[in-house]
Amino acid sequence: MPHSSGGGSHSGGSHSSSGSHSSHSSSGGGSSGGYHSNRRTSDKPFPGSKMYLYYQDRKPRFIYSNYDVSKRDVSNLIAGLIAFFIILLPIMIMCLIGMIFSFEKPEKISYYKNKKPDFVIEDNLDIFENEKNLKRSMKAFYEETGIVPAVITVKNEDWNKEYSSLEKYAYDEYVARFPDEAHWLIVYSEEIKDNGFNDWYWEGMQGDRTDPVLTASRANKFTESLHKRLLQREKYSVDEAIAATFDEYTPQMMNIIMDKAQFFTCLFLFLVFGGSTYYSFAVAYKSPKVPEQLKHAKAVNLTAVYQEACSYCGGIYIVGMHRECPHCGAALPEHHYTKDANGNIIQIM
Repeated sequence: MPHSSGGGSHSGGSHSSSGSHSSHSSSGGGSSGGYHSNRRTSDKPFPGSKMYLYYQDRKPRFIYSNYDVSKRDVSNLIAGLIAFFIILLPIMIMCLIGMIFSFEKPEKISYYKNKKPDFVIEDNLDIFENEKNLKRSMKAFYEETGIVPAVITVKNEDWNKEYSSLEKYAYDEYVARFPDEAHWLIVYSEEIKDNGFNDWYWEGMQGDRTDPVLTASRANKFTESLHKRLLQREKYSVDEAIAATFDEYTPQMMNIIMDKAQFFTCLFLFLVFGGSTYYSFAVAYKSPKVPEQLKHAKAVNLTAVYQEACSYCGGIYIVGMHRECPHCGAALPEHHYTKDANGNIIQIM
């Protein structure tokens, strides 16, 4: 159904389009959770722990842990990767697609095949000074866009007795005249008061088929420009104002349209989720590193600990665990000892 493309009056200013113009929108939201680390270390055994041997200050030390203390914690990194590929990456891709589709090249509206458009110019007020120029502008607009302009002038009394607004009158005129929904009707109305004041109104009414080209943004710009010209009667007559406004916007109508709201919404979401991704991975990479003394820690299961000093460097080592000194690398003497069924040394001979 037709809808207003905007209009105005001499005393009340102009008003914007009241039409419903559709636009694509894309939004997304989500949250990512991380694994809560259950890594634990202690100097005493606890359920689920293993004993690890490491050396520090040339002495053996033991630590109990429920994870391999010689390896870095990558649980946050794994959680980040899972969240990225399952949640963040799809949302970021949707945002990029939304930004791409916020740009649209209008397609010329296809009028009826083998049917010439009807450029209606109906000056019931007899105020037009150059209808030929007006028709030229209307025709040029149609050839560029496929939208068929129509211009009608009426007296205020022709509509204000039965209609509460010129917009409602223009709607009924449109429905009665243009069932194709491809026309853009502009109705101008005026009445000269006793004091000489020109009480004029105008209204634009567009069909649904014009929406892809005549967007709300473009209709509003046209409305503002035409209204300013109608206020400059010393410079423009009514028909000259309409023709000049068509001439102004005809070259712009088929330019690429950018849905700013959609573009910047998608851009904002992309930056938010992109920043979340960067932060998540930055935190993961900054997770505590393995202390130098623990990099060569080994899991052991000792029931008895026998220590001995290296004859070369004096460093203390665990008997039966090494062939070379863990401190200086010197060869260690062979020991004779007995082990239990689990391989633990129980006695040095």
